[in-house]
Amino acid sequence: MNRRLIGVATATLLFLGMLGLTQSPVGAEDAEAPSTKIIMQRLHKGPKSSQGALKAALKANPPDWNAIQDKTKDYVILGAGLAKNDPSKGDKSSWKTLADGFFTNAKALDDSAKKEDLAGTQAAFGKLNGSCMACHRAHKK
Repeated sequence: MNRRLIGVATATLLFLGMLGLTQSPVGAEDAEAPSTKIIMQRLHKGPKSSQGALKAALKANPPDWNAIQDKTKDYVILGAGLAKNDPSKGDKSSWKTLADGFFTNAKALDDSAKKEDLAGTQAAFGKLNGSCMACHRAHKK
């Protein structure tokens, strides 16, 4: 009886797991992107945001690469959603160019973190943070 119950439970979990794998993650091509406001809040608002946590993690000695890589992955996933949104003001082509640049910088940040390259990760993080004002000037209300 116990073996049968374990077998049914295992089969159920496998089935549910397969259902979860068929759903697209945020940032996937066919998924609806979160709003720009939500993306910016998750990435930049407060010390527990991806930016705040990543800034602190990059100062640690030694760096916690798992924590860093979790946060750089957030930038890639959420950054992919920016270009799917419309700008609150300004030209759509400018928005697309700047959003694509943000995503490219986010991928460079994530790639450096995956290599556990502290100097490269810090440089990519600085470049990514330095790209904010151009977009805000052109597209933020």
